[in-house]
Amino acid sequence: MKENDKLLYKTLKTLLNEKLSEAEVESLKAEGFVINNPTRKTAVMIALYKKASSGDLSAIKELRSIVSEKNDEKSAQTKAVMIIDDIGN
Repeated sequence: MKENDKLLYKTLKTLLNEKLSEAEVESLKAEGFVINNPTRKTAVMIALYKKASSGDLSAIKELRSIVSEKNDEKSAQTKAVMIIDDIGN
């Protein structure tokens, strides 16, 4: 089962990293979205945002979980520093 999960993850990651077509980019720009790196992942996030902004609770929860995952990743990357004062007078 784990091999299937890895294959699915790898395939989805590849698909989401594909560039959007010019028509898709222009469509999103016409809606007012500023896009620097137009990928399928960007389009999925915009669609999720649209659903959440219309009041879809499941989309809101999903966005919140994505944002909290990003915050968790940042906090996991920070390193704690402990200062030990072991120098005697």
